[in-house]
Amino acid sequence: MADLPPELVEDILRRLPVKTLKRFRAVAKSWRSLIDGDDFAKLHLRHSLTTNSNRNLIIGGLGAYTVALDSLDGAHPIKPPFYYKTVDVISNSCNGVVLVMSEPPILWNPYSADYKVLPDCPVERAAPDGCYCMTGFGFGYDSRNDDYKVVRVTEFRHIINHSSMANEASIYSHRSNSWRRIDPIPYPLTFSRGSWRVHVNGALHSLAKDSDSVLGLIIMGFSLETEMHYPMAMPDGIRVRGFGFTLDVVGNRLALVCTSRSRVVIWVMKEYGVADSWAELVALRPPAIERNDFVTPLVYSKEGDRVLLNCDDKRLVWYDLRTKSVDYVTVEGLPFAFYAEACVESLVSLGGGGRGKIKNSKVEKDERKENIRRKRDDFLSKGFKLVL
Repeated sequence: MADLPPELVEDILRRLPVKTLKRFRAVAKSWRSLIDGDDFAKLHLRHSLTTNSNRNLIIGGLGAYTVALDSLDGAHPIKPPFYYKTVDVISNSCNGVVLVMSEPPILWNPYSADYKVLPDCPVERAAPDGCYCMTGFGFGYDSRNDDYKVVRVTEFRHIINHSSMANEASIYSHRSNSWRRIDPIPYPLTFSRGSWRVHVNGALHSLAKDSDSVLGLIIMGFSLETEMHYPMAMPDGIRVRGFGFTLDVVGNRLALVCTSRSRVVIWVMKEYGVADSWAELVALRPPAIERNDFVTPLVYSKEGDRVLLNCDDKRLVWYDLRTKSVDYVTVEGLPFAFYAEACVESLVSLGGGGRGKIKNSKVEKDERKENIRRKRDDFLSKGFKLVL
């Protein structure tokens, strides 16, 4: 191994899953230095994204689990390296990092075990009379500034009709490790489990009411880079009567889920920001799904010919894009009720209140032994004036 050129070692290692890389840190100091480096973390992530490898599902609801997407062979429990309650919702994944919406919120890489507890950000505005507070979070990546950002929105909603009366918004920058107040969001947000989770193209997205639209709805985007809001077109020709609408993400594309009591249709925007690129992806009726099922698209298969769907937070099914048929998926160890987020394994370091760089138990043990031996020898040398 010592005779291998560094370029070849890097090319081999970038193809491996994080668990294997954690073990391989013990092979040599040069390997450990390479694997711990930010440049290699980006190289490893880029390879995983372009090859559709090292993909998983993060499962929440009744504990935290991970499921390998290539095999779907079982749900494996994850023990977060911080205090985690099952009521703490895990947000969308971004480059292998998720936001745990606890108090305080925590950025967490489930595969490197690195995490960062966010600093406090108290709400400054008091709730108006007759209103209650509802807080939601958005999480995403600003690629231009190489910065992970969290948006916190506290809405003040009317206690009777639950309409949004006002809101207070702040944005957290991981690069500066600080919160900053921003202008209020100019439209009510549609939170899913308290998360503004539709992150595509460096922006967070939400459905908003629009009296000028035939549907009465419009898609609004919020750029994490410029902090500007902008509208996006809905698909043409979609049915309105009897349907409810939710926004989602599949394959890093915007997805619009249209649900009625007996039908689910999912549209995807194939080219971001291009209204004419909306295309119907999935159309389902009973008995393929049950009546009133709430369907969420999760991820494309590695070959791109199927879409994995979460049906009512109880079942996973593959939808074949060619045959328009479904195959039910059995995952051993999956809770009876759950929510799921697609996640790629990564070495992204959060470098803060958690473990920092990835640790290897054998390396740590050897380092502790060496430190103990050195301290013992120093003590003997000074105490007994011996030359060792």
